This record gives sequence, C-alpha cells and structure tokens, in this order.
Amino acid sequence: MDPSLLLIAALLGSGAVGTGLARRHQARKLSHLLDARSSSVAELLDLQATVAEQMGEGSFQERVKLSAEIVCAEPLTAPWSGEPCVAFIDTTTCLMEVRTQTTETDSDGKSRTVVNWVEQEEELNKLERRQGFELRQGSQSLPLEPDGAELELETVFAEVEPATRRDTANTRHLGIRRKEEILRARGMAFVVGECSDASGTLLLQAPQTGGLFVVRRGNEETFSRAIRRWRRIWMMSTWVLAGIALILLLASL
Repeated sequence: MDPSLLLIAALLGSGAVGTGLARRHQARKLSHLLDARSSSVAELLDLQATVAEQMGEGSFQERVKLSAEIVCAEPLTAPWSGEPCVAFIDTTTCLMEVRTQTTETDSDGKSRTVVNWVEQEEELNKLERRQGFELRQGSQSLPLEPDGAELELETVFAEVEPATRRDTANTRHLGIRRKEEILRARGMAFVVGECSDASGTLLLQAPQTGGLFVVRRGNEETFSRAIRRWRRIWMMSTWVLAGIALILLLASL
C-alpha cells in the first residue's frame, strides 16, 4: 500500500466533497430563484393594501423578483474613487513572497534542500458600507434594505503601491494593493428577495426564514444562466476529482 497515493486520493476526495457542496448551493439558489414570484412595484403595493385591509398591517409577506431603477436620495461616497453608491467594499492587501523550504530524496537515497518563493496575500484592512435605497418603476417606488443581500459589485479602483514593510530572510514584500468595489446609486437592478410589511413599512429585505436575497445588474435570464453554468462546472469538477481519487485509491492497494 502506497501512503503517498492514499494521501493524494484523500485530498482529491475532500476536494470532490467541496465541489459537490458548491454544486448543491447553486442548485438551491436556482430553486429559490424559480420559486420567487415575478412581480412589480405597483402590484406589491396593491397586494399589501388588500392584505392589510383584510388581515391587518404586518401580515403581508411574499418571495418576489423584479427589475426596477435604483434611486437613493442620500447615497454613500466611496472613499477612494469618490463615486456615489449604495454599497462599497474597500480592501487593502499586502502582496508578498514567502520562502518555503522542502527536502527531496532521489532514487539513490540522497537528500537535498529545495528553496522556493511562493506568492501570498495578507488582508490588512477591509471596510464595507451599505445604504438603503428605493426601487422605482414609473411614479411608484419600494424601499429596499440591503443588509444580508448578495450584491453584484463592480471594481472602480485598483492600484498597487510600493511596499512599506522591510524584507526579511523569509519574506519579500511586493507592494500594497488597494481595491474598491461599488454598487452605483443609479441604473437598473434585478432583485430577488422577500417583500414584507412586518416592520411597519412595506419593503424588500432578506427572507426571515432563509432563502435568496440578491441585488444585481442584468435580468432574470442572465442570472439564471450564470447559476446553471456554475452548477455544471461544479458538477463536472466533482466527477473528475472523485474519479481520479478512486483511480489513485485502487492503485495504492
């Protein structure tokens, strides 16, 4: 029995489990997307008024999906780019090379030390902010609370500055990368979430019992296509990793 082959097979098997879970996540995501009801701002306002009249305020709750225009009276200002937005993430990362040392033994039993420099990244700081906004269709609008949402952000600032740290015997500093991603405070957005008046105001928010809450550009078709593509990628990866792991396991016996 070859221990090295067993170890590699185990690692590949673990990778197959991870990709399998990723595929399952995409499948559940697609299920939530398909289960959400296509709606409009006007329809949701009318439905909430009807439910409130019949059952009382705070009784309306429904999983929905819709496309509308982002409107924000008091947008955030992204610190590095200065862009008006409803969400931003600023990340500062240290880029470096780290010295690794391994010992290799050849077929004659002779050992030698191999030194390599491996690129690594260390996150130094991360600042994230989100601002509530409205989705508007025509003259009607609906508030959206973005906490907990999966946001589709775009990179508007990326720069690598010279390193400020001194090199050591085991570390070479390559520089400091600053990156900023935002969701602009304008343009069309496709939203999947829960519409509820439980807070006293009708708004779109994260589902109270778990589920999909997404704010992104594009439409349902492009979102669905992206989910299906990733589901196929993770499924194929699972099959490949599991197949290689099985072959190595049989070879080690």
